[in-house]
Amino acid sequence: MRSAKSSGSRGHGRREKSLARSLRAWLRMVETHRLTLGLFTAIVLTAITALHLVPDKVSLEIGEISTKEVRAPRAARYVDTAATERLRRQYIATVAPQYEVDAYATATAEAAVNHAFSRLETVRGQVAGQPLAERMHRVRAQLVDELGVPLTEESAEAALTVDKQTLDLLRGRARHLVLSTMQHPEGIREGTEDLRRAADSIAEAAAELALPAPQRDLVRAIAQHALRPTLAFSAEKTERARRQVSAMVKPVIAEILPGEPVIHKGETVTQAHLDKFTALGLRQPRLDWRGGIYLALLMTGIVGLIGAYLYRYHRPIYNDRRLLWLLALVVVGSLTAFKVGGSALGIKLDTTQYGYFGVLCISTASMLISVLLHPALAVVVAALFSLHVGIMASFDLRFAGVALFSSLVGIHGFSRIRDRGDLVRTLLALCLANSLAIWVLGSIGGDTLQNLVTGVAWGIGSSVLSCLVTWLGVALLERPFGITTHIGLLELSDMNRPLLRRLLQEAPGTYIHSLNVGQLAEAAAEAIGADALLARVGAYYHDIGKVMRPYCFVENQTLENIHNRLNPTLSTLVVTSHIKDGVELAREYRLPGVIQEIIRSHHGTGLVKYFYHQAMLASEGDHRVPEEQFRYEGPRPRTKEAGIIMLADSVEGAVRSSLMERPDPARIQAIVTRIIKEKTGDGQLDECDLTFRDLTKIGVTFTRILQGMFHSRIKYPEPLTPEGQKLDAIDNGHGSPAEHPAIPFDEVGDRADRREAAGT
Repeated sequence: MRSAKSSGSRGHGRREKSLARSLRAWLRMVETHRLTLGLFTAIVLTAITALHLVPDKVSLEIGEISTKEVRAPRAARYVDTAATERLRRQYIATVAPQYEVDAYATATAEAAVNHAFSRLETVRGQVAGQPLAERMHRVRAQLVDELGVPLTEESAEAALTVDKQTLDLLRGRARHLVLSTMQHPEGIREGTEDLRRAADSIAEAAAELALPAPQRDLVRAIAQHALRPTLAFSAEKTERARRQVSAMVKPVIAEILPGEPVIHKGETVTQAHLDKFTALGLRQPRLDWRGGIYLALLMTGIVGLIGAYLYRYHRPIYNDRRLLWLLALVVVGSLTAFKVGGSALGIKLDTTQYGYFGVLCISTASMLISVLLHPALAVVVAALFSLHVGIMASFDLRFAGVALFSSLVGIHGFSRIRDRGDLVRTLLALCLANSLAIWVLGSIGGDTLQNLVTGVAWGIGSSVLSCLVTWLGVALLERPFGITTHIGLLELSDMNRPLLRRLLQEAPGTYIHSLNVGQLAEAAAEAIGADALLARVGAYYHDIGKVMRPYCFVENQTLENIHNRLNPTLSTLVVTSHIKDGVELAREYRLPGVIQEIIRSHHGTGLVKYFYHQAMLASEGDHRVPEEQFRYEGPRPRTKEAGIIMLADSVEGAVRSSLMERPDPARIQAIVTRIIKEKTGDGQLDECDLTFRDLTKIGVTFTRILQGMFHSRIKYPEPLTPEGQKLDAIDNGHGSPAEHPAIPFDEVGDRADRREAAGT
């Protein structure tokens, strides 16, 4: 037993250690910095959303007049006390009065009959010997005034003239009528029509008696007088029944929708208004702690999903802390603007206006992320935070749909901007998309025509403002975070930029060469799906280092080649120094890092073949010249665009030096193919993502563009002087064009290397 117990403890300890190791491994993968950033972002987003969902306090009381319109910030169900009370009164009204049996009713009725006849006998004895008329008057007065028995003259005369035996008979008949009527199964209820109906029943029964009419009337009058209710009203039972029915009434539950007016301006506050205020939390606004927890879980989940997406599909962004901070800044900034933007200028937006303002904020954030980081990441962010807009806009998913639709159109447009025309087209597309989305979703939601028109106006205004804010945001954020966007590249592609103007003025040959390389690189990048704008702009600046010593490069030389007076090693140092000079100039003119990387890597670690071959020829005996002394320092190209520029630079120089005199499409294709193979074989493209399929497409594109650049031309006849002499035969004092000095090329170096050997 002890051994089994100790074995179980060891197994449990191993599981704990394994769990701890897994946790540490996960923390190492995530890193504390990224985990802290994610938690910080989730906390801030939760706080912003929670503050937005806490409504403003309403301090109105019943009878007061509202000075403003109050709309529901969210959907809510509440007990309508006024409607519930009305329903309760209706149910109580259906409760019948409750009665209980009067045990003394029959005895009381019988006693009333006996008392009436006893009183009649007493009066008969008192008026004996008086005239009949006086006796009749006194009998009627006694019975009517004291007992309330109405007697006609005939019945009063009968009461005085009948004998004692007949009077006793009439007493018995009256008593029988009363008792038989009061023994009805349903009983006679107090305070109802039952007593009148019983009296009518006695009258009908009395009319059927086998007696003279005056006697029947006497029996009827006394019997009706003696009639008593058999069921007495019970206030206690009635109240108990009403309480039972009232308890059975279910409260009337009403619902108020987001954005629905709770009370209009100038309206008097009623209990129904107070019920709505209470249900919406407007009387004592606060955030339910459960809602806060769920909200925190939602925000943490959204941030976690974005982090997992970055780790899986955008590892460069995930690994760059600056870009992660930029992403957090854009998201948090947009939602902060969503929260405070409506009240920053003292303007209180209603729920619908808040929804459209949220569409503006989320679409702007999505477009910023598309331009600054990646369009695919922007789509994910737009999808997740469009749902967030629906939550903050009183859980109205209509605004979530409009925000997502607007964001997707903006992402597509801004990710393809190449010039101002693209910006205008994107703006128009965004206006149209917002208008259609608002109109369609609003129509589905049952909005009025006026609301639809107002929504479309908001959509167009938010489109214009989001484009302007995106353009401004890109200008403010790209440099601090070391990002090069297409918008920044468009500015750098302007040929009036100071550095390009300097290149044109001080190294015009290099300037023309850079333009040609730009055309080649842009076309090749489009062919393989790379960033064509980056390739073109990078090509414009790849050789800017040559402005420091333009006379050392053959395309800028006019008189002599300085390398004829230098040894190969020194010439190599001079030629390769344009890389370092270019990087320094790029830093001086604050060119983006991606352009600096292209400048640094456009020759890779390639060999300066011409001077290396010269050094080999000049070496004595078997002494081998170190190849490393004649190679560029590198690094090799790490991106597709940098690799394309390396190939375009070499191909343009080789074709120009080889085919200036005799352009030949077949030779152009052969040179392009050979240079691509040489660069690949030398390992210069090993660190970039160019595939063999890409290289094939690049070769085809280069060949097509170069055939257009160096097409065959018609040889025009040489002009003659008036004397008939050729102009080129006249010595102008500087020697003929054929005497122009140039770098000697021999068979050791390939003709395609001449431009590279001359320093291109």
